[in-house]
Amino acid sequence: MPKILVSLSDADMRESAVRALSESRHKVIVAEDIDLDRGLSEAAEKIRAYHGDVIVMDYRDEDAASVKLMQTVDDFAEPLEFIFIESSSAATARDQVLMALNEGARAFLPRDFNPSALLNYVERAISGPGRLRSKAQEPYGTEVALKRMEESFGDLRVKTVGYQKLISHLLATPVGAQARKVLVVSDSPYQLELLKKFLEDHNFNVLTASNMAGALSVVLSEGPRTIVSDLELEDQTGLDLCQAVKFAHKITPCYFIICTANRDKISKVMTPGNGVDDCLIKPSGQNDRVDFISRVALGLLL
Repeated sequence: MPKILVSLSDADMRESAVRALSESRHKVIVAEDIDLDRGLSEAAEKIRAYHGDVIVMDYRDEDAASVKLMQTVDDFAEPLEFIFIESSSAATARDQVLMALNEGARAFLPRDFNPSALLNYVERAISGPGRLRSKAQEPYGTEVALKRMEESFGDLRVKTVGYQKLISHLLATPVGAQARKVLVVSDSPYQLELLKKFLEDHNFNVLTASNMAGALSVVLSEGPRTIVSDLELEDQTGLDLCQAVKFAHKITPCYFIICTANRDKISKVMTPGNGVDDCLIKPSGQNDRVDFISRVALGLLL
């Protein structure tokens, strides 16, 4: 049975977390003896003694204490997923959030987190891809070739998990919700509706346009932070639209993504000076959708 540790100093937050997690089939343990004020090593040893699968705990940003704790625990043989919750009423700085996620945290939730969302992240932490193999589990001898093969796919796996964490953070943060406005531009009604549905399924506020003139009108009136455009439009191209938005109208901040069906055109689209921030293949399968949603979400943070 998976074991969930809860280490939250605020009594109301702790009660809310325990109540939500108790609805699952997992064993929930309130770990009151984990205290970073007593030192990093002691806190890490306390966590290790529980042999848990997931820990939900306060985020301490002083001297990156929580991140250092996570890194210390990561040296143990048993894999453990961290879910951090803001411990202060003041919003955590963006660079702190990104550092925690980049260093391996499964999710970073605001102080007024949704209990059902917390349960969802815990379930994903248990059933989803785990963290990379720790040093104590490295293979030897004839397994070296297999290890190298695993490492060759490691970056892709970490990248995908990292994108998913980024989406989770955006959708759980009130500030992210306010700025989650995306303009999708395509002269194909099918493509337009498809991308609109993908984004709306992840709670983005989606605006649409079928040509360059309509897109510029929406940009000037609505000010979307992110624009997703087909490379080929009926009247002009996505590159023309990007240059009109960024150079002629000087709209900032604006993250511009171009979709194309031709992989060979990506390098040309991303030529310095075009102003394009990202270029990707039009999504079709499930993996493409994850990548598409993640890269749109990335634009909201930059």
